[in-house]
Amino acid sequence: MAALLATALGTPQPATAATAANAATAGARPPSDARLAAEPARHDLTREQSYFLLPDRFANGSTANDRGGLTGDRTKTGFDPTDKGFYQGGDLRGLIEKLDYIKGLGTTAIWMAPIFKNKPVQGGGESAGYHGYWITDFTQVDPHFGTNAELAELIDKAHAKGMKVFFDVITNHTADTVTNVEKKYGYRSKGAYPYLDTEGRPFDDSTGMGEVDRDSFPYTPVVHEDEADTKVPAWLNDPTMYHNRGDSTFVGESGLYGDHTGLDDLWTERPEVVKGLEKIYQRWVEDFDVDGFRVDTVRNVDMPFWTQWATAIDAYAAKKGREDFFVFGETLSSDPAVTAPYVTQGRLDATLDFPLQNAIRGYASQDKPASTLSGVLAQDYRYTTDKANAYEQVTFLGNHDMG
Repeated sequence: MAALLATALGTPQPATAATAANAATAGARPPSDARLAAEPARHDLTREQSYFLLPDRFANGSTANDRGGLTGDRTKTGFDPTDKGFYQGGDLRGLIEKLDYIKGLGTTAIWMAPIFKNKPVQGGGESAGYHGYWITDFTQVDPHFGTNAELAELIDKAHAKGMKVFFDVITNHTADTVTNVEKKYGYRSKGAYPYLDTEGRPFDDSTGMGEVDRDSFPYTPVVHEDEADTKVPAWLNDPTMYHNRGDSTFVGESGLYGDHTGLDDLWTERPEVVKGLEKIYQRWVEDFDVDGFRVDTVRNVDMPFWTQWATAIDAYAAKKGREDFFVFGETLSSDPAVTAPYVTQGRLDATLDFPLQNAIRGYASQDKPASTLSGVLAQDYRYTTDKANAYEQVTFLGNHDMG
Protein backbone atom coordinates (compact mmCIF):
# COMPACT_ATOMS: atom_id res chain seq x y z
CA MET A 1 0.00 0.00 0.00
CA ALA A 2 1.03 3.62 -0.13
CA ALA A 3 3.39 5.15 2.39
CA LEU A 4 3.72 8.75 3.46
CA LEU A 5 7.09 10.42 3.38
CA ALA A 6 8.10 14.02 3.73
CA THR A 7 11.14 16.15 3.19
CA ALA A 8 12.46 18.26 6.01
CA LEU A 9 10.48 21.43 6.31
CA GLY A 10 10.30 24.78 7.96
CA THR A 11 13.95 24.95 9.08
CA PRO A 12 16.16 27.96 8.23
CA GLN A 13 18.63 26.71 5.67
CA PRO A 14 22.27 27.43 4.98
CA ALA A 15 23.52 28.93 1.80
CA THR A 16 25.42 26.77 -0.63
CA ALA A 17 29.19 26.52 -0.59
CA ALA A 18 29.22 28.89 -3.55
CA THR A 19 27.83 31.73 -1.39
CA ALA A 20 30.70 31.62 1.09
CA ALA A 21 33.22 31.10 -1.69
CA ASN A 22 32.00 34.16 -3.59
CA ALA A 23 32.22 36.29 -0.45
CA ALA A 24 35.78 35.16 0.20
CA THR A 25 36.80 35.79 -3.41
CA ALA A 26 35.43 39.32 -3.26
CA GLY A 27 37.43 40.03 -0.10
CA ALA A 28 34.26 40.76 1.86
CA ARG A 29 33.55 39.81 5.42
CA PRO A 30 31.87 36.38 5.81
CA PRO A 31 28.08 36.74 5.57
CA SER A 32 26.08 36.79 8.78
CA ASP A 33 24.02 33.84 9.96
CA ALA A 34 20.87 35.70 8.92
CA ARG A 35 22.29 36.22 5.44
CA LEU A 36 23.22 32.58 5.10
CA ALA A 37 19.81 31.43 6.30
CA ALA A 38 18.12 33.72 3.79
CA GLU A 39 19.71 32.01 0.79
CA PRO A 40 18.53 28.42 0.68
CA ALA A 41 19.39 26.21 -2.25
CA ARG A 42 15.81 24.90 -2.63
CA HIS A 43 13.71 26.53 0.05
CA ASP A 44 10.31 25.63 -1.44
CA LEU A 45 11.07 22.01 -2.23
CA THR A 46 12.11 21.32 1.34
CA ARG A 47 8.49 21.90 2.36
CA GLU A 48 6.99 19.25 0.05
CA GLN A 49 4.95 16.43 1.59
CA SER A 50 5.19 13.49 -0.82
CA TYR A 51 2.77 10.58 -1.03
CA PHE A 52 4.37 7.43 -2.41
CA LEU A 53 2.09 4.90 -4.06
CA LEU A 54 1.99 1.81 -6.22
CA PRO A 55 -0.59 2.62 -8.92
CA ASP A 56 -1.65 -1.04 -9.10
CA ARG A 57 -2.50 -1.05 -5.38
CA PHE A 58 -4.24 2.30 -5.10
CA ALA A 59 -7.53 2.58 -7.02
CA ASN A 60 -9.07 0.83 -10.03
CA GLY A 61 -10.66 3.46 -12.22
CA SER A 62 -11.17 1.24 -15.28
CA THR A 63 -11.59 -2.52 -15.37
CA ALA A 64 -11.02 -2.43 -19.14
CA ASN A 65 -7.22 -2.31 -18.65
CA ASP A 66 -6.96 -4.87 -15.84
CA ARG A 67 -5.27 -7.39 -18.16
CA GLY A 68 -3.15 -4.83 -19.97
CA GLY A 69 -4.72 -5.68 -23.32
CA LEU A 70 -3.39 -9.24 -23.08
CA THR A 71 -5.30 -12.51 -23.28
CA GLY A 72 -4.91 -15.80 -21.47
CA ASP A 73 -4.47 -16.78 -17.83
CA ARG A 74 -2.45 -14.91 -15.21
CA THR A 75 0.86 -16.24 -16.54
CA LYS A 76 0.12 -14.29 -19.74
CA THR A 77 -1.72 -11.20 -18.49
CA GLY A 78 -0.22 -10.87 -15.01
CA PHE A 79 -3.69 -10.17 -13.60
CA ASP A 80 -4.98 -12.13 -10.60
CA PRO A 81 -6.68 -10.09 -7.85
CA THR A 82 -6.71 -13.15 -5.58
CA ASP A 83 -2.88 -13.22 -5.38
CA LYS A 84 -0.88 -10.29 -4.05
CA GLY A 85 2.03 -11.26 -6.33
CA PHE A 86 0.00 -10.27 -9.41
CA TYR A 87 -1.74 -7.20 -10.81
CA GLN A 88 -4.78 -6.11 -8.80
CA GLY A 89 -6.23 -3.58 -11.28
CA GLY A 90 -5.16 -0.18 -9.95
CA ASP A 91 -4.50 2.40 -12.65
CA LEU A 92 -3.97 6.06 -13.52
CA ARG A 93 -7.70 6.63 -13.97
CA GLY A 94 -8.27 5.53 -10.40
CA LEU A 95 -5.51 7.87 -9.24
CA ILE A 96 -7.03 10.79 -11.14
CA GLU A 97 -10.38 10.15 -9.47
CA LYS A 98 -8.74 10.14 -6.00
CA LEU A 99 -6.69 13.34 -6.30
CA ASP A 100 -8.90 15.23 -3.88
CA TYR A 101 -8.50 12.44 -1.33
CA ILE A 102 -4.71 12.51 -1.69
CA LYS A 103 -4.60 16.28 -1.39
CA GLY A 104 -6.79 16.05 1.69
CA LEU A 105 -4.06 14.08 3.46
CA GLY A 106 -1.86 17.17 3.35
CA THR A 107 -0.02 15.96 0.25
CA THR A 108 1.80 18.42 -1.97
CA ALA A 109 3.59 15.91 -4.21
CA ILE A 110 2.85 12.43 -5.58
CA TRP A 111 5.67 9.97 -6.16
CA MET A 112 4.55 6.98 -8.20
CA ALA A 113 6.31 3.64 -8.48
CA PRO A 114 7.44 3.08 -12.11
CA ILE A 115 4.59 3.37 -14.61
CA PHE A 116 6.54 2.33 -17.73
CA LYS A 117 5.56 -0.78 -19.70
CA ASN A 118 6.74 -3.96 -17.97
CA LYS A 119 7.23 -7.58 -18.86
CA PRO A 120 3.94 -8.74 -17.31
CA VAL A 121 5.26 -12.02 -15.87
CA GLN A 122 8.74 -13.50 -15.47
CA GLY A 123 10.58 -15.90 -13.21
CA GLY A 124 8.61 -18.96 -14.30
CA GLY A 125 5.25 -17.24 -13.91
CA GLU A 126 5.50 -17.00 -10.12
CA SER A 127 4.72 -13.27 -9.96
CA ALA A 128 3.92 -10.25 -12.10
CA GLY A 129 5.40 -6.80 -12.74
CA TYR A 130 2.69 -4.89 -10.88
CA HIS A 131 5.46 -2.95 -9.05
CA GLY A 132 6.86 -1.53 -12.29
CA TYR A 133 10.51 -2.53 -11.98
CA TRP A 134 10.63 -4.96 -14.97
CA ILE A 135 10.64 -2.43 -17.79
CA THR A 136 10.60 -3.48 -21.44
CA ASP A 137 9.38 -0.24 -23.06
CA PHE A 138 10.80 2.97 -21.62
CA THR A 139 8.66 5.15 -23.90
CA GLN A 140 5.10 4.33 -22.84
CA VAL A 141 2.87 3.79 -19.85
CA ASP A 142 2.19 0.14 -19.00
CA PRO A 143 -1.21 -0.75 -20.52
CA HIS A 144 -2.23 -2.18 -17.12
CA PHE A 145 -2.10 1.40 -15.83
CA GLY A 146 -3.54 3.24 -18.81
CA THR A 147 -2.11 5.44 -21.53
CA ASN A 148 0.38 8.24 -22.02
CA ALA A 149 -2.58 10.58 -22.52
CA GLU A 150 -3.98 9.62 -19.11
CA LEU A 151 -0.59 10.26 -17.55
CA ALA A 152 -0.58 13.77 -19.04
CA GLU A 153 -4.11 14.27 -17.70
CA LEU A 154 -3.03 13.14 -14.23
CA ILE A 155 -0.12 15.59 -14.14
CA ASP A 156 -2.24 18.49 -15.40
CA LYS A 157 -5.00 17.84 -12.86
CA ALA A 158 -2.54 17.35 -9.99
CA HIS A 159 -0.86 20.65 -10.87
CA ALA A 160 -4.24 22.37 -10.99
CA LYS A 161 -4.73 21.23 -7.39
CA GLY A 162 -1.30 22.50 -6.34
CA MET A 163 0.44 19.11 -6.26
CA LYS A 164 3.67 18.06 -7.96
CA VAL A 165 4.20 14.67 -9.65
CA PHE A 166 7.41 12.62 -9.53
CA PHE A 167 8.25 9.55 -11.60
CA ASP A 168 10.18 6.57 -10.24
CA VAL A 169 12.81 5.81 -12.92
CA ILE A 170 15.37 3.06 -13.48
CA THR A 171 18.80 3.19 -15.14
CA ASN A 172 20.42 0.10 -13.62
CA HIS A 173 18.50 -2.69 -15.32
CA THR A 174 15.66 -3.79 -17.58
CA ALA A 175 13.33 -6.75 -17.56
CA ASP A 176 14.95 -10.16 -17.96
CA THR A 177 15.17 -11.03 -21.64
CA VAL A 178 18.91 -11.84 -21.85
CA THR A 179 20.27 -15.21 -20.74
CA ASN A 180 23.48 -17.00 -21.74
CA VAL A 181 24.57 -19.99 -23.77
CA GLU A 182 26.25 -21.59 -20.77
CA LYS A 183 23.03 -21.59 -18.69
CA LYS A 184 25.01 -20.64 -15.61
CA TYR A 185 24.34 -17.59 -13.46
CA GLY A 186 26.93 -17.43 -10.66
CA TYR A 187 28.78 -14.10 -10.63
CA ARG A 188 32.06 -14.04 -12.57
CA SER A 189 34.47 -11.29 -11.50
CA LYS A 190 36.42 -8.89 -13.70
CA GLY A 191 39.68 -10.17 -12.27
CA ALA A 192 39.08 -13.78 -13.22
CA TYR A 193 37.04 -13.04 -16.35
CA PRO A 194 38.10 -9.70 -17.86
CA TYR A 195 36.22 -8.19 -20.78
CA LEU A 196 37.87 -8.95 -24.12
CA ASP A 197 37.85 -6.82 -27.25
CA THR A 198 37.15 -8.33 -30.66
CA GLU A 199 40.85 -9.25 -30.98
CA GLY A 200 40.71 -11.22 -27.73
CA ARG A 201 42.65 -8.63 -25.71
CA PRO A 202 41.49 -7.91 -22.13
CA PHE A 203 40.51 -4.39 -21.15
CA ASP A 204 39.24 -2.59 -18.07
CA ASP A 205 35.92 -0.90 -18.82
CA SER A 206 36.40 1.57 -15.97
CA THR A 207 39.29 3.21 -17.84
CA GLY A 208 38.13 2.81 -21.43
CA MET A 209 35.99 0.72 -23.73
CA GLY A 210 37.17 -1.71 -26.36
CA GLU A 211 35.17 -2.86 -29.37
CA VAL A 212 33.14 -5.90 -28.28
CA ASP A 213 31.03 -8.73 -29.59
CA ARG A 214 29.24 -11.65 -27.93
CA ASP A 215 32.54 -13.44 -27.28
CA SER A 216 33.78 -10.55 -25.13
CA PHE A 217 31.89 -11.53 -21.97
CA PRO A 218 32.30 -13.97 -19.07
CA TYR A 219 29.08 -15.58 -20.29
CA THR A 220 28.00 -15.69 -23.93
CA PRO A 221 24.81 -13.61 -23.99
CA VAL A 222 21.74 -14.63 -25.95
CA VAL A 223 18.20 -13.26 -25.90
CA HIS A 224 15.37 -15.49 -24.68
CA GLU A 225 13.36 -17.15 -27.45
CA ASP A 226 10.65 -14.88 -28.88
CA GLU A 227 11.97 -11.81 -27.01
CA ALA A 228 14.50 -10.48 -29.50
CA ASP A 229 12.57 -7.27 -30.22
CA THR A 230 10.55 -6.69 -27.07
CA LYS A 231 12.49 -3.75 -25.64
CA VAL A 232 12.08 -0.10 -26.61
CA PRO A 233 14.19 1.83 -27.61
CA ALA A 234 15.61 -0.80 -29.95
CA TRP A 235 19.22 -0.48 -28.72
CA LEU A 236 18.13 -2.18 -25.50
CA ASN A 237 17.68 -5.43 -27.45
CA ASP A 238 21.44 -5.66 -28.09
CA PRO A 239 22.81 -8.13 -25.47
CA THR A 240 26.25 -6.47 -25.64
CA MET A 241 24.73 -3.43 -23.88
CA TYR A 242 24.63 -5.43 -20.62
CA HIS A 243 27.31 -6.56 -18.15
CA ASN A 244 26.62 -10.29 -18.64
CA ARG A 245 28.50 -11.38 -15.50
CA GLY A 246 25.82 -13.39 -13.73
CA ASP A 247 23.73 -12.63 -10.66
CA SER A 248 24.79 -10.04 -8.12
CA THR A 249 25.65 -11.13 -4.59
CA PHE A 250 25.26 -7.44 -3.58
CA VAL A 251 28.78 -7.50 -2.18
CA GLY A 252 31.76 -5.65 -3.65
CA GLU A 253 32.15 -5.52 -7.41
CA SER A 254 29.04 -7.62 -8.07
CA GLY A 255 26.91 -4.83 -6.63
CA LEU A 256 27.77 -2.76 -9.71
CA TYR A 257 28.18 -5.47 -12.35
CA GLY A 258 25.83 -8.29 -11.39
CA ASP A 259 22.22 -8.87 -12.39
CA HIS A 260 19.82 -7.63 -9.70
CA THR A 261 17.68 -10.73 -8.95
CA GLY A 262 18.17 -11.90 -12.53
CA LEU A 263 17.25 -8.59 -14.21
CA ASP A 264 19.41 -7.56 -17.16
CA ASP A 265 22.11 -5.26 -15.75
CA LEU A 266 22.91 -2.41 -18.13
CA TRP A 267 26.57 -1.79 -18.96
CA THR A 268 26.43 1.80 -17.71
CA GLU A 269 30.16 2.26 -18.22
CA ARG A 270 29.49 2.22 -21.98
CA PRO A 271 29.07 5.73 -23.48
CA GLU A 272 26.28 4.41 -25.72
CA VAL A 273 24.31 3.30 -22.67
CA VAL A 274 24.81 6.61 -20.87
CA LYS A 275 23.66 8.58 -23.91
CA GLY A 276 20.77 6.22 -24.51
CA LEU A 277 19.47 6.60 -20.97
CA GLU A 278 19.91 10.36 -21.15
CA LYS A 279 17.70 10.49 -24.24
CA ILE A 280 15.06 8.22 -22.72
CA TYR A 281 14.47 10.43 -19.70
CA GLN A 282 15.01 13.73 -21.48
CA ARG A 283 12.08 12.71 -23.66
CA TRP A 284 9.85 12.30 -20.59
CA VAL A 285 10.90 15.78 -19.47
CA GLU A 286 10.10 17.03 -22.98
CA ASP A 287 6.71 15.39 -23.36
CA PHE A 288 5.32 15.60 -19.82
CA ASP A 289 5.25 18.35 -17.24
CA VAL A 290 6.68 16.02 -14.59
CA ASP A 291 8.37 17.75 -11.65
CA GLY A 292 11.24 15.35 -11.06
CA PHE A 293 12.54 11.81 -10.79
CA ARG A 294 13.19 9.40 -7.95
CA VAL A 295 15.95 7.11 -9.24
CA ASP A 296 16.01 3.43 -8.32
CA THR A 297 19.08 1.37 -7.25
CA VAL A 298 21.55 4.26 -7.42
CA ARG A 299 24.30 2.38 -5.55
CA ASN A 300 24.22 -0.37 -8.18
CA VAL A 301 25.44 2.02 -10.90
CA ASP A 302 28.95 3.47 -11.25
CA MET A 303 29.50 7.03 -9.99
CA PRO A 304 30.75 8.49 -13.32
CA PHE A 305 27.40 7.54 -14.85
CA TRP A 306 25.54 9.66 -12.31
CA THR A 307 27.80 12.65 -12.81
CA GLN A 308 27.08 12.65 -16.54
CA TRP A 309 23.44 11.54 -16.48
CA ALA A 310 22.24 13.81 -13.68
CA THR A 311 24.05 16.79 -15.19
CA ALA A 312 22.46 16.10 -18.58
CA ILE A 313 18.95 15.77 -17.13
CA ASP A 314 19.39 18.93 -15.05
CA ALA A 315 20.66 20.92 -18.05
CA TYR A 316 17.89 19.66 -20.31
CA ALA A 317 15.19 20.51 -17.77
CA ALA A 318 16.66 24.01 -17.32
CA LYS A 319 16.68 24.45 -21.09
CA LYS A 320 12.95 23.73 -21.03
CA GLY A 321 12.41 26.32 -18.32
CA ARG A 322 12.24 23.77 -15.51
CA GLU A 323 15.02 25.04 -13.25
CA ASP A 324 13.35 23.49 -10.20
CA PHE A 325 13.35 19.95 -11.67
CA PHE A 326 14.33 17.69 -8.77
CA VAL A 327 16.17 14.34 -9.00
CA PHE A 328 16.69 12.24 -5.87
CA GLY A 329 18.15 8.76 -5.62
CA GLU A 330 17.64 5.56 -3.68
CA THR A 331 21.00 4.99 -1.97
CA LEU A 332 20.38 2.19 0.49
CA SER A 333 22.88 2.86 3.29
CA SER A 334 22.65 4.25 6.83
CA ASP A 335 26.05 5.95 6.50
CA PRO A 336 26.07 9.59 5.26
CA ALA A 337 29.64 9.07 4.06
CA VAL A 338 28.22 6.53 1.59
CA THR A 339 25.08 8.43 0.53
CA ALA A 340 26.46 11.98 0.28
CA PRO A 341 28.89 11.40 -2.63
CA TYR A 342 25.92 10.74 -4.92
CA VAL A 343 25.02 14.40 -4.34
CA THR A 344 28.51 15.92 -4.31
CA GLN A 345 30.10 13.74 -7.02
CA GLY A 346 27.09 12.18 -8.73
CA ARG A 347 25.30 15.54 -8.96
CA LEU A 348 21.90 14.24 -7.88
CA ASP A 349 19.89 16.89 -6.05
CA ALA A 350 19.38 14.62 -3.04
CA THR A 351 19.07 11.05 -1.88
CA LEU A 352 16.46 9.29 0.19
CA ASP A 353 17.65 9.86 3.75
CA PHE A 354 18.21 6.28 4.87
CA PRO A 355 20.75 7.41 7.51
CA LEU A 356 18.16 9.59 9.24
CA GLN A 357 15.44 6.94 8.95
CA ASN A 358 17.71 4.35 10.55
CA ALA A 359 18.77 6.73 13.34
CA ILE A 360 15.22 7.84 14.18
CA ARG A 361 13.96 4.28 14.26
CA GLY A 362 16.90 3.22 16.39
CA TYR A 363 16.28 5.97 18.92
CA ALA A 364 12.49 5.64 19.01
CA SER A 365 12.03 1.87 19.06
CA GLN A 366 15.36 0.05 19.36
CA ASP A 367 16.86 1.58 22.50
CA LYS A 368 19.66 3.30 20.60
CA PRO A 369 21.16 6.39 22.30
CA ALA A 370 20.32 9.92 21.19
CA SER A 371 23.93 10.26 20.11
CA THR A 372 23.13 7.95 17.19
CA LEU A 373 20.66 10.52 15.92
CA SER A 374 22.86 13.54 16.62
CA GLY A 375 25.75 11.77 14.93
CA VAL A 376 23.78 11.63 11.67
CA LEU A 377 22.71 15.26 11.90
CA ALA A 378 26.30 16.30 12.58
CA GLN A 379 27.22 15.02 9.13
CA ASP A 380 24.81 17.28 7.24
CA TYR A 381 27.79 19.23 5.92
CA ARG A 382 28.63 16.31 3.65
CA TYR A 383 25.75 17.17 1.29
CA THR A 384 26.71 20.80 0.59
CA THR A 385 27.39 21.65 -3.06
CA ASP A 386 26.93 24.67 -5.29
CA LYS A 387 23.26 23.69 -5.72
CA ALA A 388 22.31 21.50 -2.76
CA ASN A 389 22.46 21.01 0.98
CA ALA A 390 21.28 18.52 3.58
CA TYR A 391 17.82 20.06 3.85
CA GLU A 392 16.96 18.67 0.43
CA GLN A 393 17.42 15.12 1.68
CA VAL A 394 14.09 13.29 1.31
CA THR A 395 13.21 12.15 4.80
CA PHE A 396 10.93 9.26 5.73
CA LEU A 397 10.20 6.82 8.54
CA GLY A 398 9.11 3.82 6.49
CA ASN A 399 8.71 2.84 2.83
CA HIS A 400 8.53 -0.17 0.53
CA ASP A 401 12.21 -0.93 1.16
CA MET A 402 12.27 -0.55 4.93
CA GLY A 403 8.83 -1.74 6.02
